Amino acid sequence: MKRLLLLIVGFCVLAPTVYGGMWTKKTSIGGTGRHRGVGGSAYNKGYFGLGHVNGAGADISYQDWWEYNPATDSWSQKADYPVANHGAVCFSLDNRVYVGGGSDLSNEFYAFDPLTNSWTPIASCPLNPGDVQAFSASGKGYVLYTNQLAEYSPTSDTWAIRAPLPINASNWSCAFSNSTSGFVKVGHSLYEYKPSQNIWISRANHPGLSTGGSYAFCINGIGYVTSGYVGALSTVTEEVWAFNPASNAWTRVEDFPGSSRRFPSAFTINDKGYFGTGTNGINLNDAWEYDPSQTAAVSSI
Repeated sequence: MKRLLLLIVGFCVLAPTVYGGMWTKKTSIGGTGRHRGVGGSAYNKGYFGLGHVNGAGADISYQDWWEYNPATDSWSQKADYPVANHGAVCFSLDNRVYVGGGSDLSNEFYAFDPLTNSWTPIASCPLNPGDVQAFSASGKGYVLYTNQLAEYSPTSDTWAIRAPLPINASNWSCAFSNSTSGFVKVGHSLYEYKPSQNIWISRANHPGLSTGGSYAFCINGIGYVTSGYVGALSTVTEEVWAFNPASNAWTRVEDFPGSSRRFPSAFTINDKGYFGTGTNGINLNDAWEYDPSQTAAVSSI
């Protein structure tokens, strides 16, 4: 069991370290290993696609779209996204997955309907978003670009500009949501957006190593921030941190047991998180399940 010295808001404190939850390796995602893809969920199934590979070779974006069935631990390929794209933003709402922006689109968005296996264009977003700053809460979808926030209403197929984030969100921040609020991590800062009041609230700083390139998912109101780079792209972390909005507190949970990485993707199905892809110099297509109800061990410093 590791011992961890938490660096919190510029000073060091000794604090309990709780390791909880359990990771299980699942069937690898279909298609090529990649990073900066998107993930969502609908009808108790997960969806993943898009992304790219780059580096020493050509920069290649993908448009394939895959469905994960947790009952059979299997992936099946679905209708391609309309364009090859990476760094897109994604939110799940009313059993549809909404994907738009990114490297090859500006403000165009499409909704995926699992029942018809089809993509349908929706109203253009007033922002030109990129990467993972999107979430859904209180029946609406939300997209960030720098500090600007746009709200999507599926009933009227319209967008509206809402209260701005107090700071600029970098392209490599991450977001998660519970049923009533959205949360955005920028560096070590965390902000909560309350749709009912149209306000942002500063929450407890993220105490982990990751400064960006993480991905987050939410289970039973608790947000989980996974992996990411540490100050620079060359260093990545295996840390996983859970945020409890009720107590405004972070807890380090079981480290991700696979390869550390940046720019992965994730989604939630039936109180479990599913996580995979990303890169650490090698583009990955593995998939893992996180079950917070299973506790591995508990220790303190």
